[in-house]
Amino acid sequence: MSEITRLIVVRHGNTFNSGDTILRVGSATDIPLTEKGLLQGEAVGKSLLAKGLSVDTIFHAPLQRTVQSAEGILKSYPAAQMSMADFLTELDYGDDDGKPEDEVVLRLGKAAFPEENSPERLYEAGKTVLKKWDSEAVLPPGWEFLAGRVAQLEKDWQNFAGEVLTWFSGKCVVAVTSNGIARFSKAILPAGSVLEGSLKLATGAYGIYEHCDGQWRCTAWNIRPEL
Repeated sequence: MSEITRLIVVRHGNTFNSGDTILRVGSATDIPLTEKGLLQGEAVGKSLLAKGLSVDTIFHAPLQRTVQSAEGILKSYPAAQMSMADFLTELDYGDDDGKPEDEVVLRLGKAAFPEENSPERLYEAGKTVLKKWDSEAVLPPGWEFLAGRVAQLEKDWQNFAGEVLTWFSGKCVVAVTSNGIARFSKAILPAGSVLEGSLKLATGAYGIYEHCDGQWRCTAWNIRPEL
């Protein structure tokens, strides 16, 4: 058996407190973590350390929430390097970016069923298409403008995984990103591979990819350390 190279994909921590109006947070909405969100980043680092993993480099997007989460992980690995990777930046949701999530859900429901007039049914339709986005990475009607970025993301993850094998063979690296980007990391797996459950990562959660004997496999997904 060849040596194992590990890629840990982490979603940033919470950006909203209980009772806050939840927004659709994309690349145009650069907000910091909450106090709990900061603790979640630290918890990820402690969790990886408890697994006996020695992190070499922590890659992150330039947005505040991902930088702060990476810094939290760094507290458990002070010798690790921090490095920015632009492709890890969250999707730009266009006119929906920064809008209250309830408004976004209703608009997506209307885009899916333009002839429907019932707000209740439109809201349920919006939740349905968003669930399909989370579980299968199927773009909702109304977000077709993201198709080009989504297609590129699969190539970006594959290229990144290749670079990890080239520069960090036998080591462990972390990629801190947002949910819209993390779900496409599955593109590094062999064709036909399926991640069990939803592709969505909870805030402050992570997944583990391992490369051994010539291919990547996902050994864990949506691990959310307790605070």
